[in-house]
Amino acid sequence: MKTTIKTIALTLMVACSSLAFAGEKAEKSEKVVSPELKVQIKATADSKVIVIFDKLEGEEVKVRIYDNYGALIYSDKKVEGAKYAKAFDLSAYPAGNYAYTVSNDVYSVKKTIALK
Repeated sequence: MKTTIKTIALTLMVACSSLAFAGEKAEKSEKVVSPELKVQIKATADSKVIVIFDKLEGEEVKVRIYDNYGALIYSDKKVEGAKYAKAFDLSAYPAGNYAYTVSNDVYSVKKTIALK
């Protein structure tokens, strides 16, 4: 009797975990992604760089900034909302070229800005 109860309990646990895994897969397949991002990356006179783009609601978009040597100095992930607008103040960093990358799962924009 104890063996039967243990077998039933184990079967239920496996079934529940399989259903949970199937639910996770269904959620991932419904992910929304823009085929293209309309990104604006502009430098201002006071060592600031403005990054602006529109995205789909719930879409994950990553913003990364790399220094002149390719080292990552900033990383941001935007999921909520449909607009992104942020000014990055790089006045504390030395003059040089900084690469800005904005990407989702299928599209990527890269722009290099020279700071003096």
